[in-house]
Amino acid sequence: MPAVDDRIRLEPGHYASIFISERPLDPPGYAEAMTEVMSLAEAMEGYLGFESLRDGRNGIFISYWEDAEAVKRWAEHANHRRAKARGVSEWYDAFRSVTCRVEQTRWFRRDVNPQ
Repeated sequence: MPAVDDRIRLEPGHYASIFISERPLDPPGYAEAMTEVMSLAEAMEGYLGFESLRDGRNGIFISYWEDAEAVKRWAEHANHRRAKARGVSEWYDAFRSVTCRVEQTRWFRRDVNPQ
């Protein structure tokens, strides 16, 4: 997946949940848990999409939501809470989680095949 997901259309008032982390490259059980948690997120009301980048141990994951209530529902989802607890006990060496209201957004993609 490219770093910029062209399908995500953000508007003022939407929310970004930013997760910056340090973890080993492929900790046991992580990929399976991530697949399960992302399936749940994608089915939630108010979910708009995500973008992520990883460079070795360092990563950033941004999920987008329609409003603060959607972010709250996701934060309180039982399976998501279990995955977060596992992250602290097993996977992550450090992380920061930040939730922001989108005030404005700009988007650009250079045409890779100019005619």
